[in-house]
Amino acid sequence: MFKLDLFKPDPSEKYKMGCGSSYDASDGPRTVVVFGATGILGGAIAKRLLQEPFLYKVRCVTRRSSSDKARQLAEHGAVIVNADLGETKSLEKALEGADIMFLTTHYWEDRNKEKEVIKGLNAIDAAIQCGVKHIIFNGSENVKKIIGKECNHLDSKSAIEEYIREVDNPSEDVTGLNHVMPGINFTILRLPFWFENFYTVFKPHKLKHAVYAVALPLEGAELDMMSVDDVGEVIVSILRRPKQYYGKTLNLSVEKLSMEDIVDTFNRHFDNRKFTDPKIRVKDMEKFQFPGAKDLAAMFEFYQGGHAIRDVRLTRKLNPHALTFDRWLSENRDKVEEALRESN
Repeated sequence: MFKLDLFKPDPSEKYKMGCGSSYDASDGPRTVVVFGATGILGGAIAKRLLQEPFLYKVRCVTRRSSSDKARQLAEHGAVIVNADLGETKSLEKALEGADIMFLTTHYWEDRNKEKEVIKGLNAIDAAIQCGVKHIIFNGSENVKKIIGKECNHLDSKSAIEEYIREVDNPSEDVTGLNHVMPGINFTILRLPFWFENFYTVFKPHKLKHAVYAVALPLEGAELDMMSVDDVGEVIVSILRRPKQYYGKTLNLSVEKLSMEDIVDTFNRHFDNRKFTDPKIRVKDMEKFQFPGAKDLAAMFEFYQGGHAIRDVRLTRKLNPHALTFDRWLSENRDKVEEALRESN
């Protein structure tokens, strides 16, 4: 599907080209470049890696190095690097000398699938050019291919996944120099619905005084879920034994919950409020007028159909202390409370 415009020579020459990463086990901490580090997912991963300063040097990529979140990461030991996924030269500078790259791309900023894909490909190309040894990517299934409806924020990540796999399994000499580029070491993460959505985009909305609706179009299905914060420990587990996870797709989830489970849990933790299930349907969400409504409706239709296969046992192996929704809500009640006040 895609062609690389940056090529890597024979592995024996890899330290003589590009950005020249030359890490050896005896060299000390590995350098991990985290994209999206001022966002919720990248931030969780960066914060967890920063707890292991003897194992990892954390380099956080942002376009806004003066932001409060960037300053907080710097105070905890991160190196803050200005770079833009749309600018290849800035990416090569950010990845120079790095051993590992965690990449997540963001559709909602521009709501442009093609732009997100190009940015993801730019980062992959730059990582290869710089000799990065392990790429971890926040990917997705191809929703349009499975259910026949566009889901741009997930389909874009599927396209980047496809590119990574093609780079890893070259089938032809695309250089014209009788050379086939060697594969790369990659691990794909496929994440479930985040608990954190309940104080952001899917926070309960007020129906009347002290009564709130949790509006997810599940229509009797169960939804795989986990906390974004717990992905950080998953990454650390992967990096402890990276070769075990090369070429693997890790489908993460802590538990599967129905709307009844979700609403009951809210009601247990907020005795001063009442939460209800408005029994919203996918076809209702498709008609909503907010930007991205059809994409989100397609995502829930995809989830309802059981197409997003997630592995609770694997997730528990990678992070034995991952929170259930009940425990997460207990620990994050204040954040949800604040979100509810804002919706008044």
